[in-house]
Amino acid sequence: MKFLILAGLLALPLAAGAQTLPDPAPLSQMDLLARDIGRGIGQTALDARQQGAFAGGFLARGEVSPSGAQDSTLSDRGLVTGWGFANGVTPFIGYAQGRSELEDDLHEARIRSYFLGAAYAGQRAGLHYGAAVFVGRTHNKLSSPGFATGSADHDGRLLGLSLRADRMLRQGMTPGTGLDLRVAADVIHHQTRDYALNGLQGRVDDRASTATALHVELGAPMRHHGLALRPYAAWEAFGGQQDSFDYAKDGLSSPVEATDLLSGHRLALGLDLGGGAHPAARIEARQDSGGALGLAVTARYGF
Repeated sequence: MKFLILAGLLALPLAAGAQTLPDPAPLSQMDLLARDIGRGIGQTALDARQQGAFAGGFLARGEVSPSGAQDSTLSDRGLVTGWGFANGVTPFIGYAQGRSELEDDLHEARIRSYFLGAAYAGQRAGLHYGAAVFVGRTHNKLSSPGFATGSADHDGRLLGLSLRADRMLRQGMTPGTGLDLRVAADVIHHQTRDYALNGLQGRVDDRASTATALHVELGAPMRHHGLALRPYAAWEAFGGQQDSFDYAKDGLSSPVEATDLLSGHRLALGLDLGGGAHPAARIEARQDSGGALGLAVTARYGF
């Protein structure tokens, strides 16, 4: 498979009379990376927030198997810290970075961003709810040999909205135990500036992508020897919109359709450990509709 991909890349410049267009799969990785670090920041802020000072972090790694494009291995991580006021308002700051390594062993995409945001949480009639809005400046980098795509280095802007609602469905004999439901949603918009592809000696115009995610989770909070545990099962659905890449070289401009990396669904099994005013962690194993596996860990601490 890797030999065929490499052979195809080497053959592209030989097509007589045709403009050599970039492979959209490496360029589209920024859309996926922006979604993942945006979701990580927003949901970690909602998960970690409490009255007073707090901090939270996330770490994830997994595979992506898009239809009609080469696979990739993703990893991302980030930190969030803030202060929760008694009225539920929580300003926070964060930092996140992600990396994608493509199957051809030639292309690597990276993203990093600092975030500034605010969250709000409340409770009414047994429903716990929260929302976080945040904005960040991204730095995006693509690395590959000159005969493939070459390198690219450009900035962008990320806007995010994360929502969450929790409700106890059935109360156990001990308060805080039983069966509960969590629903979370995210909308991540990433806009990038125009940039040069140094290998192909062309330019890509500014563009944007908008990713959406829905997360539905059924949990069973319990206590074991004084430790709060919550095993859960979750289903996630992803979607979004990706602009095409307007590629220009030698006075010619050609649209290149983005590789769809934002659509799909995923199943997950996980475990929450601890909670409340104590340090807590969350471990989750994932499998998407293409059979690709992943693992995510989050942790939070209140000071």
